Amino acid sequence: MTWNFRITVRGRFTGLDAEQRRSLRAAQDEHDMLSARFSPEGTFLYTPELVNYQHRFLITSDEADRDDAETLASIRAEELSAADLASRGLGGRTMNVSAVCVEEVKVRPRTRS
Repeated sequence: MTWNFRITVRGRFTGLDAEQRRSLRAAQDEHDMLSARFSPEGTFLYTPELVNYQHRFLITSDEADRDDAETLASIRAEELSAADLASRGLGGRTMNVSAVCVEEVKVRPRTRS
């Protein structure tokens, strides 16, 4: 079976210098929480305070077991997050990784009042 996971990697910036802070603040509009979306390539988000950041990924796994698929998807997302930070020349440490299986999300029908 194919499993699709919305993975959120939450972290904290580490060792930002003045130039990195200036650069991140200049690009803040492109990485605002309001532009959040899940995608295979990932979305990089951070707060104006430059303390916390997030990466949001949509990761597909073909593992037979759902729990194994979630574990592998979470590991992959954490690796992608670290690689993205490194490619930007930024330091950070992962604080939390959460996953939501898209196939298990229940859509409730609208009720009319």
